[in-house]
Amino acid sequence: MKFAEFESKWNELGTTEEGTIKCFLMGVLEYLDGNENAEKMIAMTLPKNKISSNVKYYLQYQFDKHNTGSYLGGTPDNDYAYSYDNDPIIVEDSSKRGAKKSKIFVQSGGKDFASPVHLKKNKDGYWKLFNVSSLATGVKPLSSEKDDF
Repeated sequence: MKFAEFESKWNELGTTEEGTIKCFLMGVLEYLDGNENAEKMIAMTLPKNKISSNVKYYLQYQFDKHNTGSYLGGTPDNDYAYSYDNDPIIVEDSSKRGAKKSKIFVQSGGKDFASPVHLKKNKDGYWKLFNVSSLATGVKPLSSEKDDF
């Protein structure tokens, strides 16, 4: 994905919690694909448009295509195939939305329990992610790998 395309998506989606989460995930997938602009993409979804050392750690050591893609349609049964056309599934019963601050639970196709993320709305009306660690946790093995030992 070209940076201009991502920036256009961000401008369209970043004013909602779901949109910010989706843009973050797209940025991470671009990062994992080696896109030279991926860090700038991810930074747009974070406070002050900067990647903190914590987020940098998760990008380098925790996120992979399976756990990231599992929020955009990937499951153990479809080899964690994802699409940018898919929206994250929000568990509304668990989520707590506010005018300026929200805790949103996002369901992964590869986990039994939804993952919480914290967001805050900035003065320009864009939601920024303040905690992404739970998105980086592991997912179930591929169905084809189950009991393969």
